[in-house]
Amino acid sequence: MTNTETTMAVSSSNPVAEILEALMSKHRLSQTELANRSGVSQPAINRILKERSKAKHPRKETLQKIASVLGVTPDQLTGQEVISTRMLAKGVVPVLSWESLAPPNPQAGRKHNAWLACPVEHSDETFALPVLGEAMIGDDGYREGEIIFIDPCVPPDHGRDVVVLKGEIAFFRRLAVTPEGRFLKTLNSSWPTPIMPLPDDAIVCGTVVFSGRAR
Repeated sequence: MTNTETTMAVSSSNPVAEILEALMSKHRLSQTELANRSGVSQPAINRILKERSKAKHPRKETLQKIASVLGVTPDQLTGQEVISTRMLAKGVVPVLSWESLAPPNPQAGRKHNAWLACPVEHSDETFALPVLGEAMIGDDGYREGEIIFIDPCVPPDHGRDVVVLKGEIAFFRRLAVTPEGRFLKTLNSSWPTPIMPLPDDAIVCGTVVFSGRAR
């Protein structure tokens, strides 16, 4: 353990309750909200929080469901691995699919199956997506499968990477603002269309704020 990283210390014989309570507080989740997101019943979560003095841990499946919502591993939830409070203090955001951004209503009713902790400041509208394809692979780019965090409340300024919706197709590119207009650039120099004008009818869904490092 380094001196520069704050960790969550627990002292009870059953640390799950103490760790869970702390994480729920950090992410501002009630028992009901955690139950809805994880698929674990509210009474089951309530029992976990009350069993501080018992050595018995919840079932592995239960731990996995709760841990995935809180952005930690089951071992971190049971106190077997260190939790960095610095990384978890900012809250969790939903992981969406690219298809869920498309019409008829791209701003509501988005379905998601997982939640991840976003380690940088972000709005309540922030969501995460997996990188698909090779258009944004480069020295200052991304890896396919990497998770990117997108905040719709961050202005799409020059040089920022943005997620764009054009018709029923969502993709992300680097935004270039010039006297001639706004353009979308790839980071893969071998991409067939490395730059294109930002279409007038395109919707900028948000700006990438994190992907393993602050953006």
